[in-house]
Amino acid sequence: MEKFVLKSSDNVSFEVEEAVVRQCKMLFPMVQDCAGRVCPIKNVTGEILEKVVEYCKKHVVVVHGGDSSSSSNSSSGDDLKKWDAEFISKMDLSTVHDLIKAVDYLDIKGLFDLTCQRFADEIRACKGPEEMREKFNIENDFTAEEEGEIRRKNAWAFDEREG
Repeated sequence: MEKFVLKSSDNVSFEVEEAVVRQCKMLFPMVQDCAGRVCPIKNVTGEILEKVVEYCKKHVVVVHGGDSSSSSNSSSGDDLKKWDAEFISKMDLSTVHDLIKAVDYLDIKGLFDLTCQRFADEIRACKGPEEMREKFNIENDFTAEEEGEIRRKNAWAFDEREG
């Protein structure tokens, strides 16, 4: 199997097999054109590219003699879901945010869905706007009067979350 070297924006290199690169819709055509099989990934740091590579390696479906490996059966599917959950839960939100941007750029649907679900779960867990601002480091740019007016006009949106 052919190998490629992916080079991050901060010059960290990762040697990967073609099957790993094929998972990135944007990346595979690009690496085929890279001279010497070294492909610069200008918009992704080494820390984030390492996570992308780790995910893609785990999600490679190995084919032997026309039959898919055990990754096609339900138990390994469950194992992969468990691995995904553990993989994404270990990251802080800042890393998840950077990963979302990278996988959107690289067009890796499965990892994009996983990272977005993590953010959705974090948002859903918030008990109100103050907690959300704190968790996502969002500055409140409303005056107390403006915020009070918004709360009065949209009381339905605040009652359920804060109750």
